[in-house]
Amino acid sequence: MNKARGCFIAFLVIFVISLLAVLLFALSSRSNFFNSGNSEDNSENTVSFSDSKDYLFLGVDERENLKEFKGRTDTIMIYHVSGWGKKDVLISVPRDTRVNLEDHGWNKINAAYVYGGEEMLKKEIYDVTGISIRRTMMLNFEGFKRVIDALGGVEITVDEPMHDPLSGADFEPGTYIMNGEEALAFARCRKTAGGDFDRVDRQKYLISQLIKQKINFSVISKAPQLISILNEETRSDFAMSDIVTFGAILLFSDKEIERVTIPGKTATIDGISYVVIDVDEVRQFLNPYLN
Repeated sequence: MNKARGCFIAFLVIFVISLLAVLLFALSSRSNFFNSGNSEDNSENTVSFSDSKDYLFLGVDERENLKEFKGRTDTIMIYHVSGWGKKDVLISVPRDTRVNLEDHGWNKINAAYVYGGEEMLKKEIYDVTGISIRRTMMLNFEGFKRVIDALGGVEITVDEPMHDPLSGADFEPGTYIMNGEEALAFARCRKTAGGDFDRVDRQKYLISQLIKQKINFSVISKAPQLISILNEETRSDFAMSDIVTFGAILLFSDKEIERVTIPGKTATIDGISYVVIDVDEVRQFLNPYLN
């Protein structure tokens, strides 16, 4: 983990653009973007457009004012860069996906981070999807809200009544300019017919709208404020080359992103609700998007 310091303004601008989109992806967690005091890249950290194309974004569910990155991952999303001329893909992994964790038996995939940190979670993602993750970013609720507010809100269309005291969602059908608090409530609501699957779909929709509406050159004027927020509220192992590459992809792409969720079925096993998946089915489903 490195802390970005003393970079040229061009790097800072793309830093903001990329991390801004990143923050929107995960919708949870709290931390510092880089933790140690070294801003220099090295050959080990350098990637290019032809290297690893899969970025993992996590939201860790922890109490307000804590930045310890302990707890289960509330949101698990993979951003797959498909290359020029193809649509990028945002892949959601339901947090209740049932997996067999080493030394811990059958559990939900969002417990992998609790027991083995990022490495165990990346291993489980690979075992399920075949996707090798190189870079990871973790985010928190407070940072998400602060960024949305700094951007002036986001326009969101609600297509069904949403009333969930736990998430704070209280919307009738219609189009809203949501502030950070409202957008977070919209993204976390589970009190609809499809439960967690609806929730995942809303998160992907919100992310795509944020990218379409907010990832443009107008964000440059907000750079100082956004840099401050992101530095306080995110943690990542991204190298500067990753930031520049990812920021350029988001800034210059057409922003039409495929949004998919790995297939699975809900089931209650030993009194616990899971999303049960078939690995072969998951990999066959993802193959057209990854190749």
